[in-house]
Amino acid sequence: MTPTTDTVTAVNRRPRNRQTAIVSAAAALFADRGFAATRIDDIGAQVGVTGPAIYRHFKSKDALLAAVVMDTLAAFAVRDDGAGAALERVLNDAVGVALDDPARLATYIRERHRLAGDAREQYVRAERRLYRAWRSAIRAANPSLDDKTTATRQFAVLTAMSAVAVRPPVLGRTQLVHLLVEAMMSVLEVPAGPAPTRTSLRGAWAPPTTRRQEILTQALRLFRQRGYDGVGIDEIGEAAGISGPSVYFHYDTKAAILVDAYEQAGSRVVAGIHDAIALATSATEALERLAASYLEIAHDNGDLIVVTNREGAAIPPPDRPRFARRRRDVLGTWVTVLRQLRPDMEEAKARALVAGVIALMGQLAQEPGNADRFVPLARAWCLGLEGC
Repeated sequence: MTPTTDTVTAVNRRPRNRQTAIVSAAAALFADRGFAATRIDDIGAQVGVTGPAIYRHFKSKDALLAAVVMDTLAAFAVRDDGAGAALERVLNDAVGVALDDPARLATYIRERHRLAGDAREQYVRAERRLYRAWRSAIRAANPSLDDKTTATRQFAVLTAMSAVAVRPPVLGRTQLVHLLVEAMMSVLEVPAGPAPTRTSLRGAWAPPTTRRQEILTQALRLFRQRGYDGVGIDEIGEAAGISGPSVYFHYDTKAAILVDAYEQAGSRVVAGIHDAIALATSATEALERLAASYLEIAHDNGDLIVVTNREGAAIPPPDRPRFARRRRDVLGTWVTVLRQLRPDMEEAKARALVAGVIALMGQLAQEPGNADRFVPLARAWCLGLEGC
C-alpha cells in the first residue's frame, strides 16, 4: 500500500527525539509535583501525545523515573583525562549540568529511593561509579575525610546546589557558577574533626502525645515515603491506630494535616531564629547559632522538614501567602546576618547562598548522631574556608 501525502507528512512531523522529550517532561513534572502526584496523562500532555502513547516508549511510570535517574547520573559523569579529575573542574562541570537541567537533579535527589528491583540495582551501580570518581577528587583535595564522610558531604552539596538551581537568583551564569563552586569546595575542604559542642536549650520533659499529634506524625512519615498525593486518609488512620473516617474528628481534610505541618515547622524555625539572634553577641556568633538551631530542628523533626521542603505545591492556595511571607522573613534574617559578615556581597548572591545552606543543613541533619557537628560546614558554605 502506497502511503498518502497526509500519512507521509504525519510521519515526517513525528519528532525523532520523542523519548528524550518524554524524559525531560517527566523530570520537570516529578520535580514540580512529586512522582506520586504526576500522572502519565500529565506527561503525555507536556509532549503533545496521549498518556497511553507514553507506554510505547516506557512500560511504566516507574520505568520512566528510572530513565530520569540514569540520565542524571550519566550527565554528572566525571571527565577523567587519566591523571584524575581535579575537584574544581568536577564541581564546575556539575554546576553547569545542574543549571542546564535542574529538574533532573531535583528528581534524582527526591525520588530515586522509589526505584526497586533491577532498576534499583542498575542505578546503585551507576551511582557507585559516579561517587567513586567524586571521592577520588574530594580525597585528593582533603585527605582527612574517610569514605563515609566524603559521601555524606558530596550528597549534601549536590542537594544544596539543586536547591539553588531550581530557583536561580537573578545573576549572570558565570557569577552563579563561581558562587556555587566556591561554596561547594569550601564544604568539601573543611578538615575532618570534632566540632565544638553547644548546650541545647531544650528541656528533658515533653507532654504526652495527643491523638492529633500522632495523626500528624504518622501522616508526615507516609508523606515523606510516598509523597502527599500518594497517601490516603485511610492509610493515615491505620498508621495512627484509628479508622480513616476518625481522622476527620481531628482534621477537616487531608490538606489540613499538611497545613498543620507547615505551621509547626515554621513556628519552630522562627522560634529558633529568635533565640539565636537574642543570644548572639556578634554577627559571627549569630550565624553559628542560626545554623545550630536549624540543624537541631531538622535532626529532631526529619519527616517534618523533608515534607515541608518539598510539598509546597500541595498547600491550599489561601494558605500559601502566609507561608510564603514566613519563609521570606526566615531567609531575610539569614541574609541580613550573612551580609553583615560579607558586606561587599550583593543581595542576590547572599540569597542564593542562604537557599543553598538551608538545603545543605536539611540533608546533613538526616545523618545519625549529633547534628551540631555540621555547623562548620554551614559556616564554610556561607563564608568560604577563610571564614572558618
